[in-house]
Amino acid sequence: MNLSSLFHLFNNLRYSAGIAMMFNGFPIVFFIRDTLHIGPASNVFTAFFFALALILMTPTHLFIRLYKPNVVLLKYAVLFLALALYHFFIFNNTGFDWFVELGNFGFTFAFLFMLIHVPNHVKDTLVPILFIFAFFSNLTLIYSLLTDPNWKLGMRAAVTFENAGAQEGGNPHIAARNGLVCLLTAFVLMWTYKNVLIRLFLICSILISIGVLVLAQVKSSLLALGLIAGFFLVFNVTLVKTIQAAKALFSLRNILVVVVMVVLLNFLLNRFSDFYSVLVGYWAGFENKIMDIVFTAFGLKISETASVDASAMGRVTSFIYFQKAFLSPEILFVGRGYKDYFMDVPLVEAIINHGIFGFIFFGGFNLYLLIYTIREIRNPTNPLTLFLAYFFVYFTILLISNGRPYDVSFWFPYAVMIRFLGIHYLDASNKPLENQELVTSSS
Repeated sequence: MNLSSLFHLFNNLRYSAGIAMMFNGFPIVFFIRDTLHIGPASNVFTAFFFALALILMTPTHLFIRLYKPNVVLLKYAVLFLALALYHFFIFNNTGFDWFVELGNFGFTFAFLFMLIHVPNHVKDTLVPILFIFAFFSNLTLIYSLLTDPNWKLGMRAAVTFENAGAQEGGNPHIAARNGLVCLLTAFVLMWTYKNVLIRLFLICSILISIGVLVLAQVKSSLLALGLIAGFFLVFNVTLVKTIQAAKALFSLRNILVVVVMVVLLNFLLNRFSDFYSVLVGYWAGFENKIMDIVFTAFGLKISETASVDASAMGRVTSFIYFQKAFLSPEILFVGRGYKDYFMDVPLVEAIINHGIFGFIFFGGFNLYLLIYTIREIRNPTNPLTLFLAYFFVYFTILLISNGRPYDVSFWFPYAVMIRFLGIHYLDASNKPLENQELVTSSS
């Protein structure tokens, strides 16, 4: 490897680290800030963290060489963000912190701007870096739980926040999302690396990630995991592939891996027998929660113990309000204003707060993302785009169940999808570089 190759590898690694910090950086922020007690326990520390990520992404060809993103997604994204920003200045009666809100917009646009400077071949290093960050965050979560005197097995897994006015008990959604990122990146990397030890390590990381998802007890993540499995089965499992997989399963190497995993699993179950009982308890709790949601939403009492779920009732109320909004032309065409009405259903909130154009821009953006996702899962381009496609399947659950359409937890991953998903030339590694870039000015 010559000096030029080392320089390109270094740049790809720092680009990848910066993207990973923006894409899935909150678990690391909370571990450093709230568990290790390093830095101020406020949004200022988070802002410095994201600023460092953007610095790592700063290229030597800034303003000179740009790389083409998915133009369709970019247009819809910019239109919605511009509309939301317009309403922020014109129709804003919420009283939210202007520094935080403008900072979120600023970081979103800055991240998009930096991403279009990132070369296409960063896709070769980004998935492994995302996996390393997510796996490390899983370990930090376990460490945080073990060192938290207030946490007991059976409680939802999350890092306890230290900043004033923070959510009590932390945010398990962040832990669950990180577990899903680790699981999906490990799954994708298993098809890239053929080494037995690496694959065994990736399998162990998948099992740890599933454990984190179970401990976090976040329904949207667990439902998304089932939906992801459904997408995989629909688009990848055929009779021919099933026969090939069955033959490969009985190879000597795979038999040894299965034997080692079975022995290890039996050892763990015997050594930590109480843990199995806890898992059964988690499953029973999840099952009861689903029964409560079905009863709340549809009035169907599937089990005798089903009762009204407060969280689901909030979304039912949001949908009732959405139905009534159609009788108000002002709300339907103009909207109520920036973050005026919290619905916890991003797709519905887009039309309530920003009118029909907000829904067209935000809904159209996600519709195209779904189209590109299905295309990618059916015919994978590369490990990065395949990971992004499966990760968007998780977003399809969030769009009807959790969050707001302005959240950076949506838009930071969205920015990466805009840059890399649905770009046809990504798999054309044999094409010369000059055919894959947009040069804005000569160097």
